[in-house]
Amino acid sequence: MRFVSIMLGWVFVAIGVVGAFLPVLPTTPFLLLAAFFFAHGSTKFHDRLTQSDFYVKHVQSTIQNGQMPIKTKIRIVATAYTMLLIPLITIDVFWIRAVIIGCMIIILITFTWFIKNKPAD
Repeated sequence: MRFVSIMLGWVFVAIGVVGAFLPVLPTTPFLLLAAFFFAHGSTKFHDRLTQSDFYVKHVQSTIQNGQMPIKTKIRIVATAYTMLLIPLITIDVFWIRAVIIGCMIIILITFTWFIKNKPAD
């Protein structure tokens, strides 16, 4: 299980780095997932990730202050909704559609009520 956690951590780090350069792919949630999996798989990798400049720039203020720039929030929600709309439209199974809509509602609630907007610098 430890090996799987470390591998998933590296997969999410890679996706997060790609997301820093592609406007459609958010960085923050993938680095958060990487930190989560590294915390469960390797203290060494977790410490290296959370002390890196890349992590500090993209994630640390969100974790410490519970705040995120509005542009980042919009990008994350738009990307998540786009990815969820594809199966919502193409799959014709009621319970799967209900789960997808539930996920969309949870995402909206999380990013509007629980993560505050970061004031402009």
